[in-house]
Amino acid sequence: MLKEQYKFYLSFENSLCQDYITEKFFENALMNDVIPVVMGASIEEYKSVAPPNSFIHVDQFSSPRQLAEYLHYLDKNHTAFNEYFIWQNKWKVLSFPGRPECDFCLLANALPSLKPSWYSDINSWFDKSCQERKLKWKASLKVCKII
Repeated sequence: MLKEQYKFYLSFENSLCQDYITEKFFENALMNDVIPVVMGASIEEYKSVAPPNSFIHVDQFSSPRQLAEYLHYLDKNHTAFNEYFIWQNKWKVLSFPGRPECDFCLLANALPSLKPSWYSDINSWFDKSCQERKLKWKASLKVCKII
């Protein structure tokens, strides 16, 4: 349904936490041939797990307006839009149904660039990583119409 009706998927995290990328990024966007527009983890964190040139990160733009203008450009320019899907020639996103805790082991073994880490208290690590993240854009109550 997504790819028939939409070109982009807003994958905005409700929490800005280091090392956290929602499964919706993969399952709702990449597996449905739409371009995910992401906010949450850093650009570097997305690049470490996502296929090359497969997403748009809000931090690549100085304002929401600039992002909207770029999305309009991609909507009208099929060549530029399709560049976000070249990765599909060499990569495939797979879903691992079943037990999520097993998926972590599969992912860790599949990504040799990940270095092992041990935490005696996962909650303090997670809470701390969420508190230190900053949004690039300042929150604003100003509403603008995007044509």
